[in-house]
Amino acid sequence: MRNERNSGQRRNNSRVEKPDPLLKVEWCRVIEHSGSNGVLVVITEPNLHVIRLRPKSGADLQMVGSRLYMGIDHSKRDVVQDILGFARIRDLSNSASTELPIVIQQIIVDSPEIFIQQFFNRAGNLSLKMHAFELLAGVGNKKAMDMVTKRGRAGWENFAQLDEDCGINSSELLAKRFVSEIEDRSLEPRLIDLLLRQDE
Repeated sequence: MRNERNSGQRRNNSRVEKPDPLLKVEWCRVIEHSGSNGVLVVITEPNLHVIRLRPKSGADLQMVGSRLYMGIDHSKRDVVQDILGFARIRDLSNSASTELPIVIQQIIVDSPEIFIQQFFNRAGNLSLKMHAFELLAGVGNKKAMDMVTKRGRAGWENFAQLDEDCGINSSELLAKRFVSEIEDRSLEPRLIDLLLRQDE
C-alpha cells in the first residue's frame, strides 16, 4: 500500500514539475472572438497552442488574425484579461476551424527565420526512404529530392524564392501540416514538436 502511495506521489510530482507551456508565451493571434460569450480563441506564436482567453471588459471585438500581447507583464496587455486554458480542437466552431490554417500561414510567412531557416533550409531525411519534405501534402519522394537539389548549399532567402524554385505554396503546405498535427495528436513525426516546442 505504501509503495503504491509513493509511486502515486512520484507521478503527481513529475506532473507538477512539467513547465507550463504557456508561461513564456508573449504573443498570439486571434482565430475567433465570439460576441455571444466574449471569449477569444487564439493561437500562440510561434508554438501554435490553441487556447482560450478572457478579454478585458470593454475591449473591442477583435478581428481574425489580430496579434495580441498575452505575456506576464499585465501592464502591456491591452486586450487580454485572463488565460482560460487550452481550447479543445473538436469544440472549435466551423468559422474558427476555417480560419485556423489561414492564421497559421500568416504566422509562418511573418517568421521566415524560423520556418525557412530552421525547416526548409535544414530539413533532411527522416528515414532511409523518407525525407522531411514528404510530410507536406502532395510532396512525394521525387518532388522532395527535386526540392533538395534546388535548395543547394545556399538555401532559400525567402518564401517567394522557395515557391518559385519548387513550384509550390510552401507556407500553405506547412500550415496544412501543422493543422493536421494539431487536430491529430497521434500523427508522427510532429513538425510542431521538432521545430517549435523542443523546450516544453
